[in-house]
Amino acid sequence: MKAIFQKNLRDFTYLKIITYVAIVIFLYTFFLPRAVYAEVKVINTLALDNVWSGHRIKPYLLTRGEHQFVAYFDANRQMTVGYRALNGKWRYYKVDSWLGWDSHNYVTMELDKEGYLHVMGNMHADPLEYFRTSEPYNVRSLRRVAQLVTPEVEQRMTYPIFLLNKNNDLIVKYRDGGSGNGSEIYNIYNTESKTWSKLHNQQFLDGEGLMSGYFEGPRLGPDGYFHLIWVWRNSPNAATNHSLSYARSTDLVHWEDSNGQSISLPVTLKKAEIVAPVPPFAGMINGNVKLGFDSKNQPVITYHRYDPKGNTQMFLARKEGKGWINTQISDWKNFRWDFGGHGSLGRFAVRPYNPIALNDKEIGIMVRKHDQVMQFVVSQQTWETVRVEEAEIFPAIITPDSLKANQHMFSGEIKYKLEHQVFEGVGDLSPKGGQYYLSWYSQPGNRDKAHSTISPSSVMLLHEIKE
Repeated sequence: MKAIFQKNLRDFTYLKIITYVAIVIFLYTFFLPRAVYAEVKVINTLALDNVWSGHRIKPYLLTRGEHQFVAYFDANRQMTVGYRALNGKWRYYKVDSWLGWDSHNYVTMELDKEGYLHVMGNMHADPLEYFRTSEPYNVRSLRRVAQLVTPEVEQRMTYPIFLLNKNNDLIVKYRDGGSGNGSEIYNIYNTESKTWSKLHNQQFLDGEGLMSGYFEGPRLGPDGYFHLIWVWRNSPNAATNHSLSYARSTDLVHWEDSNGQSISLPVTLKKAEIVAPVPPFAGMINGNVKLGFDSKNQPVITYHRYDPKGNTQMFLARKEGKGWINTQISDWKNFRWDFGGHGSLGRFAVRPYNPIALNDKEIGIMVRKHDQVMQFVVSQQTWETVRVEEAEIFPAIITPDSLKANQHMFSGEIKYKLEHQVFEGVGDLSPKGGQYYLSWYSQPGNRDKAHSTISPSSVMLLHEIKE
């Protein structure tokens, strides 16, 4: 009897093992590969250069067809521009512009429709810093250009942005003046005469000596309009942002509100269409108002402000009828980002990203809150938050656990607090349909003042990733 019992027990144990193995094989065959393949990313990583890491400063990566350009500040703080034909070798060129400690002084660039590269940057209420190639695509033909149009308004320039209109004409916009007292200027480039001229008869925006505008866009939407959003700011104090505003245009010359009513230039606070009448010191900040579109190609805007209890909350604004409806989408408890003061604020406690239509019924809004990244999923029918999901801003393969922000590097007795920076490339995808990114390490910003120590240079990496 004992022998029979032991045999039956062995048979039962074998049966369990066989059943378990069969289940594992079934799951692996039909489910696990799908999950794995859904997360697999094809990646190609190249080292570009040793770059400045003493504080946070934004580089630029531009891909147009087979042409790719990168612009950054090297280990010696000198503005450097690189070029390659895709999958070819990089060629570099350094121009006579050197970075200080200001995190506003990023570098930007764009090609005109004849292939000449235009580079601008390293300006925060500074005179013009502008370079243009004398040969198409040849970065080693970059030369300094002394003026755009009017030297008198090119002495205190900030926030330059290149963009292309629907005819692929090159446009540059920038702020003339200081924070709380600035005007917005647009110029257009003529490829035949190789000269710039004013896009408008006067400046685009006028703060009337009382305020300035901080812009997101213009961005060409799926409806054929260029959409522009901005906040007004009364002084260099970041807490004085207010009055989220909106305008649109088909040609960047003639502007109107969301109801199609013409807006005469220059735009002032009284003329602007106010999306959210947030007052100063109410928790809204420039750089954190973001524009997207719903499934019907209507603009939606996300921003944050304080709720009645004083907590920082995320809001979503969308067009309804003749006006805008603002809905609170977060419900954060005992959380208040109380910012203010002058200079770059360093790493924001909250960082929203452009809303996107996930499908015909839902909008997704990605938000980083400290080191936590989440996506608010909002119903397009009720405009209420359906759920909040864990999310990632950039592909995890760029920022694995070992490369998270706030890592420390030791050199003898000196300790540097570093942030891992990632910048998404601008322009076209790779021939394989991949997206390009830059990544590097730097110390955080320090209100545009020098740190007590300077970290060694960081290696900037170029990533090509396809999901």
